[in-house]
Amino acid sequence: MSEFLLSQWLPVTRAEGDAAVPGQDEVVVEHTLQVEVNGVPSFSLSCSPEYLEELVAGNLYSRGLISASEQICALSPAPDWSRVSVSLSPACPQTPQEEPPLTLPASTAYWLMSQNLTASALFQRTGGVHCVSLYWPDHPLLSRQDLARHNAVDKVIGHALLHALPLSQAVLAVSGRLSADMMDKAARARIPIVLSKGAPTSRAIQIAQTHHITLTGFIRGERMNLYTWPERIRTVQHS
Repeated sequence: MSEFLLSQWLPVTRAEGDAAVPGQDEVVVEHTLQVEVNGVPSFSLSCSPEYLEELVAGNLYSRGLISASEQICALSPAPDWSRVSVSLSPACPQTPQEEPPLTLPASTAYWLMSQNLTASALFQRTGGVHCVSLYWPDHPLLSRQDLARHNAVDKVIGHALLHALPLSQAVLAVSGRLSADMMDKAARARIPIVLSKGAPTSRAIQIAQTHHITLTGFIRGERMNLYTWPERIRTVQHS
C-alpha cells in the first residue's frame, strides 16, 4: 500500500490574536473501502490507506464472520483499493488450546506504552491518527496506525491472524479511551492484557471482568490504574 499517500498538504489560514496569515497544514488522508463478502455488499470502512489486507481480515474477525484466516479463500481488491471482494468458507469447529497464563512486569507495561506513543511518525507530524501495538515476549513489537483507533486494532489483529501469531499470548496497547466496542474486539480475540494511556468506560470494565482480561488505564510514566484481574501485572505491594 506504499503507493497511496497517507497525508497531504492543504491550505490553511493561521490566526494569532487578530492577525491572520495564509499557510499550509499536513493532514491525514481519509480513504473509503467498500467490502463485499461472498458476492454481497456488506460494509464500508473509512480508514488510512495502508495495511488494508490486515484491516479487512481483522474486521471480518471482529465482526465474527471468520474465526481463522484459513476461512478467507480469496481477497480481491480493486487497483485503487476502493473496494475489495472477499470469498469466505464456512467456519470449522476449533478446540481452544491450553496455554500458560501470560503475566507482565509493571516495568514492561510502562515501556510498552512509551513505545506505542512514539511509534507513529505520522501522529507526531499531524496528530491525526491513532497508534495501536501488540506485544509478545518473544516477538518484535507490532504497531499499526489509522485515523480510527478501531481500525488500528483490527489491523494488528488481522496481522496476527495472517501470520499465525497467538493473540491469546499478546498484550494490546492503545493510546486513547477504552470503550465497550474496543474491549469487545479484545475479548473476541482472547487478548489477556489491555493497556491504555486513557480512561476506560464502565462497560469496558464490565467486559474485561467477564472475559478475564487485565485492563489498565491512565498509564503515565510509571503510574497506572489496574481495573480488572490485576494479578497478571507483576507489581510490588506496599503497605
